[in-house]
Amino acid sequence: VPTVRGVGEFAVRGGILDLFAPGWSEALRLDFFGDTLESIRVFDAATQRTTGQRKSMALQAMSEVALTPETISRFRRAYIEAFGAPSRDDGLYAAVSEGRRFAGMEHWLPFFYERLETVFDYLPDVPVVFDHLAHEALAERHTLILDHYEARRK
Repeated sequence: VPTVRGVGEFAVRGGILDLFAPGWSEALRLDFFGDTLESIRVFDAATQRTTGQRKSMALQAMSEVALTPETISRFRRAYIEAFGAPSRDDGLYAAVSEGRRFAGMEHWLPFFYERLETVFDYLPDVPVVFDHLAHEALAERHTLILDHYEARRK
């Protein structure tokens, strides 16, 4: 976008990178001189005016799984509880243990978090209407999940 106005947007103008990452309460302006980051400034997305400075920032890849020491530890415990000791060639377990992403790791989301939120956590006591094909789609998804689970157990 030409100008960052909301969450999830970024803009590049010369040596300046503006970004407003999901999960952040404020937008940041990164000022580069060549490949060197010279400053990190906080700015108001509505007015584009600088409102402060930062010494550092953490930019996470967008994913359902944030690989933090806590989630990695929780994954390792849950994985061993479900499948026993991992084999040496278990790419998923090895990658997550090292803090690296692994294709398909989102299938194991409950292993990373103590509790997962659902739409009902945000909309309690709201009537829900399902499409007439919802039951069939749910059954297909359940079969896929079981297939992934059984493949991991082998």
